[in-house]
Amino acid sequence: MLHGVLDPQPGKLVFALFDDDKLLRQSELEMHPRDASLVPEFAEKELAACGTTLENVTRWSFGCGPGSFTFLRVVAALGAGWAAGNDKLRFRCVPGALALAAALDIAEGEKAGVIYDGRNKELLCFGVKKVDGELIPTGEELILNGPAAQEYFSANPIRLAAFASEEAVLNKLLEGKIPFSCVEPQLSALALAAGEFDNDADKMCYIRPAVNG
Repeated sequence: MLHGVLDPQPGKLVFALFDDDKLLRQSELEMHPRDASLVPEFAEKELAACGTTLENVTRWSFGCGPGSFTFLRVVAALGAGWAAGNDKLRFRCVPGALALAAALDIAEGEKAGVIYDGRNKELLCFGVKKVDGELIPTGEELILNGPAAQEYFSANPIRLAAFASEEAVLNKLLEGKIPFSCVEPQLSALALAAGEFDNDADKMCYIRPAVNG
């Protein structure tokens, strides 16, 4: 079964199409403010490059953050619009943090943190753990300034993952005292994540809506 993935990431939207667990195509669209109108055409062109159309892709997973309030809503609203026009199409919103955590290849029972530039001299941390072979959120969603983050991660050492594009600002906040890995998100983790295709466009992981991507 064809399964599409759209993951809003800092400064770009990443598309992937899977046939069951086989990756058919992955590409990205650089995004800037007011670029929302580009998203539908981008998705349709990428599907056409795979020799298919939106009508043939009836399962979608959308990365739902943490991230930009506006960017996440654009993607979720697109899915809701698609579903309104096709009663066979089902989508779900999955934390994009799982794709970063997957790149850490954490062990069974291990907890990890995915950190983001939260602007305002703060970082965001989204907790993830592996249970019965599946990556799931821990429920920990933190907003920390630099000193608080250094104190927290020193007292609670876990492996941390981040986007390479945010490495400089995160290192500045952490003053080089807390190690983290800059990784390439594995979108297969979103496609394979547990959870129903419930067509719920409101399951967003903002942590703080004021964050801008």
